Amino acid sequence: MKEPPPARVYVLGIDSGGTKSEALLADGSGGFAARGYCDFRDPASGRGPGGSGRTRESLRRAVAGALDGFGFSSVAALHVVGRGQMPPGILPDELCDRTEYHPVREQDGPMALVGCSAGVVSLAGTGAFVFGRTQDGRELMLDALGPMLGDAGSAFDLGLRAVRAVGRATWHERHRTSLAEPLVAACRAYTGADRFSLVEYMLQCRDRSEIAGLARIVAAHAEAGDRVALRLVHETADALAETLRDVVSGLDLQEARLPLIAAGSLARRSRVYWSRVSECAASFAPGLRPVVPARREVVGAMVAAAPHIPGLEAGFRERLIATTSDDE
Repeated sequence: MKEPPPARVYVLGIDSGGTKSEALLADGSGGFAARGYCDFRDPASGRGPGGSGRTRESLRRAVAGALDGFGFSSVAALHVVGRGQMPPGILPDELCDRTEYHPVREQDGPMALVGCSAGVVSLAGTGAFVFGRTQDGRELMLDALGPMLGDAGSAFDLGLRAVRAVGRATWHERHRTSLAEPLVAACRAYTGADRFSLVEYMLQCRDRSEIAGLARIVAAHAEAGDRVALRLVHETADALAETLRDVVSGLDLQEARLPLIAAGSLARRSRVYWSRVSECAASFAPGLRPVVPARREVVGAMVAAAPHIPGLEAGFRERLIATTSDDE
């Protein structure tokens, strides 16, 4: 009698952040299968108080992209990894009765990528927080308060500082910056209007994704040597470092030898930003070792959940990391 084929297990990792939703599909061996992506620049992404990346439509489009052309009949089990339960109607009906959810905290993915059980995660994406876990299991997370109460050191924080700097760029020579033209152009593109006023733009209730999206421009100009952009990146990094100092103090990590892990697009992709955070950390916790993971947070979430997912092959973590890229 012929043996039945092995059950086909798949893992769908989801990272739904302030500026984008990303979905990554891998098979049970860790082999990369497909990716779906939707960010705030997509006109169909929708808008919401938490940022366009967290809207239902952004999530639906990202998941649909990852599952496009996927043969549902061959799936025995689909394991969905993310920060919370998926809203109804996102997955195709054919998959719903074969789906199991695995919640993963935002800080667990970066730690899993580094392969540590104790350390400090400094996240600077659309929002910001610092999380620490000691060798004896004590934990502390500070910030993640949103753009109005906190998120100090975030991409939103940097984008807002940059818009304010551009607003005064013509006041005096010392305020002059190469940021002025590209930032105004980016904000105008968000509105789609021919006539544009930066004052009127900022008087409206903007989706925070738009302001956070400006951080990439600021980071690039800081890297190129614009002194205003460089100052803004340093000030924003200093704000995250202050939160880091509070976590270090709260957990008594001043002398600890642990990884200091970059998370979020600003911390991982801006060399100037992360160098400044690392420099600040060395002044009050010299034993912390700065690390920038080689893969994005969605891959980290899948790695963190893997020990709890039945049916995965040995080497899932290693192959997933090897077959995915860090491209946005």
